[in-house]
Amino acid sequence: MESGRYTDPEKAKFYVNVAELFLEAGETVEADKFLNRSAQVIHNCADENVRVRHKVSYARILDSKRKFLEAAQRYYELSTGEIQIEGQHVKEEELLHLLTKAVTCALLANAGPQRTRMLATLNKDQRAYNLTTHHPLLDKMYRERLLTRAEVHAFEHTLEPHQKAILADGSTVLERAVVEHNILAASRLYDNVLFSELGKLLEIDPDKAEQVASRMIGENRLLGSIDQVEGILEFGEDHDPLIGFDANIKRVCIAVNSCWEMIEKSAPELSQKSQ
Repeated sequence: MESGRYTDPEKAKFYVNVAELFLEAGETVEADKFLNRSAQVIHNCADENVRVRHKVSYARILDSKRKFLEAAQRYYELSTGEIQIEGQHVKEEELLHLLTKAVTCALLANAGPQRTRMLATLNKDQRAYNLTTHHPLLDKMYRERLLTRAEVHAFEHTLEPHQKAILADGSTVLERAVVEHNILAASRLYDNVLFSELGKLLEIDPDKAEQVASRMIGENRLLGSIDQVEGILEFGEDHDPLIGFDANIKRVCIAVNSCWEMIEKSAPELSQKSQ
């Protein structure tokens, strides 16, 4: 394919086809090689079908590499685009499938400001309410509420094999994501907390809670400090006025949404009049 006998569109189609076959076989490294070759010529390919498949394959590779936040962004962009293949719009169920993948990856991503923004975007999408297994978890993570093991059990069954991988510390990707989220949720409830109590709250060993909190603080994903002598986690506040302003706006929006949901449940006729 590297010879001059083939045009760029032909090369792009061939490389994408091979990348897809490697992805189906679970060979992410080989798929990545061919997709990189496709990326060099895809801009000269006018076939929308090939271009879309290239984008989907790239999102799948990011997903397989456990770069979940980037994968979530790619999947979501694809799910919201006006995609046409051979003059036909992509079916709604296929777009919903891409949205489901976006939500899954966002829920598995490392907790922090970037994931919080992604969760907000997904939770505002009205289509997410149709994801019966995913939306309850998405909504609670967006609202920074504590999650229990029982709440994540149903979601766990929807994960693909690479998303159930065991990490170096012996936990799964989902367990890590839930623990990190719950530590952030706890920071909204407490100014400080003993690791012995935090462990009970998170349903994990206190030493594990300290390790996770320490890593998050070191990666600037959690504001706080650790008193190892007393075994206390002190949650801090961000003194950046813009970040604080954004956080306050988010809390107000969440409160307004909660009030509106209560109105819809208790007095649906009022909500209908306002529409």
